[in-house]
Order: sequence, then C-alpha cells, then structure tokens
Amino acid sequence: MGKLPPDSPALQVTSLRKVYGDVVAVDDASFAVERGSVFCIIGPNGAGKTTTIECLEGLRQPDSGSVRVAGLDPVTDRASVVHKIGVQLQEVGIPPRMKAREALSLFAALYRASLSVAELSDELGLAECLAKQYGALSGGQKRRVNIALALVGDPEIVFLDEPTTGLDPESRFRFWEYLRRQNARGMTIVVTTHYLEEAHEYCDVILLMNEGKVVATGPPARLIAESGLAARVVLPLTVLETVGEDDLVALPSVAHIRSTDTTCYVYGDGNVVGNLTDLLSEKGISPGVLEARPANLEDIYFLAVGHVNPRGGQE
Repeated sequence: MGKLPPDSPALQVTSLRKVYGDVVAVDDASFAVERGSVFCIIGPNGAGKTTTIECLEGLRQPDSGSVRVAGLDPVTDRASVVHKIGVQLQEVGIPPRMKAREALSLFAALYRASLSVAELSDELGLAECLAKQYGALSGGQKRRVNIALALVGDPEIVFLDEPTTGLDPESRFRFWEYLRRQNARGMTIVVTTHYLEEAHEYCDVILLMNEGKVVATGPPARLIAESGLAARVVLPLTVLETVGEDDLVALPSVAHIRSTDTTCYVYGDGNVVGNLTDLLSEKGISPGVLEARPANLEDIYFLAVGHVNPRGGQE
C-alpha cells in the first residue's frame, strides 16, 4: 500500500455542488477526510451521499467547487487516482456467467499491487462463492464479492456504498473486523450506511447530510455531546391525553419532542428523567410507563433530518 503525501488529507471536498435538472443533489458541501481514518457519511435517501462519493471517485464531474483525492483531481488525474482507490458500488457490471474467482483475479490483475484472493475469501467468507457464476449468487453473496472487488487492489482509499445491506449478522461482523485490520495498516475507509449502530461503533468521524447539505460532522461521541442531549425518554402516546405537550415543553430539562402514531419521544439533559417522573406522578400516572436510555447517534440523526422543532413536535 502506497503512502499519501504527509501534508495532504486523504480527501478534500470544497464547496461541492452538483445539480440534475431542477434537483440540487449536493449543495455547497465541504469537508476533509484524514489519512488512515474510517469516515462515514449518513443521511436519508436523496441526501446527496452517493453523488458526493461518485464525484470523489471521478464518476461524476462537479458543477462547481472542487474535490481532491490524495491531492489529485479524480477526473483530470484519473490515471493516477485509479491506482489509489477501491470502489464498491451497489451494482457492479460483472458478466453473469463469470465465476466469482475469475472476477476477483481479473480485478487484481488491473492493479500494481493486490491482496490475495485466498485471504479475501477467508476474511469475507467467500469460499462457497468462488466457483459459482456471479449471476447465480444470492444478494448477500454478491454484496460480499463486490466488497472483495473493491479491496483486492489493496487501495490507499476505499469507498464502500452501503456495504452491509443484505448481509447476515455474522457476515457484517466479519466485514467490519476485516476493515478494522486493513485500517490499522493505514487504509483510509469511506463508507455510507443506514445502520447507525455500525456508524457509531466502527467509524472515527461521522458526516451527516440532508437535502444535499452537510448538517454536522465529527466523532460520534462529540456529535452527541454537542447536541446537548443526555437522554431519550419514550412514553406511550396515550400519556399525552393526560399530560399535555405544553406540560412537557415547559420542563426546563426538555430540549426536543417528537411523536409517531403510537409513541412520544422526549429528549433532554441529565435532569429530564427525574423531571418527567415527577410530572407523571403529579398527573396520577405511574412513572413505570416511561423508558429511558442515554442519547445516541440515532437520536442525533432523527433530530437533524426528521424536521423536529426544538421544544416542540414534528414540523
């Protein structure tokens, strides 16, 4: 695996904008990815995640702004960039009759250096896939082969677009454990995912996008700390028949409230559980109906992209 310039981040995105007709897919996005980090982009469908990644991979040309991969332009310097990156797309154009082993060997031959197909098979659980035609593989097997295709060139930077979608729990665990070992060797990993617990556990930095914009970025623990939230309390929606939403909002410890058809979620600081317990008791409701846990990345996500008003309900 080659070395990136010591004074350069692995990736640099500056004021990136990409428009498709009347749709602004990415709107003035700026961020940097440090060398040797595991960087995760999260956000709802249509947030601009895949378009941003495709601009970094050189698959799309920005309308304005700039992207740099190891200090290089992925479009004009493509001949150099392709030997530095590995790319896992959600759909790969492998001929259906090509065997998985043949595909991996072909991809490996395209790079100046490569990882062992046998190693990838052992690490990602591909033994039952290698002799099969690609078109005969299950969805989960194809996903594992596609991940291996992205890694086989031993890239400095690897882009993985929702890699664990469709994988069983054991395969997801093996995938992340292998990535951790590759990251320890210096590989920079950029991943998108809808599995927020994976993002929290395995990624150094989270970038949250919504409607084409960068909403927040930082280590998971810092994003949670800076949110000002300490706890999430879950109440049955029927409680609001006795305890009005105005009563909840009036509590100084309550920061945000959001509701679904059956449940009310109350977010607040370290006093929110005690304050809610006292309020329920005053209204003649057993505090046993509430469930509380520390705030996590999922809560930050919903508050950022779920259009939740501070100290109020859904927009």
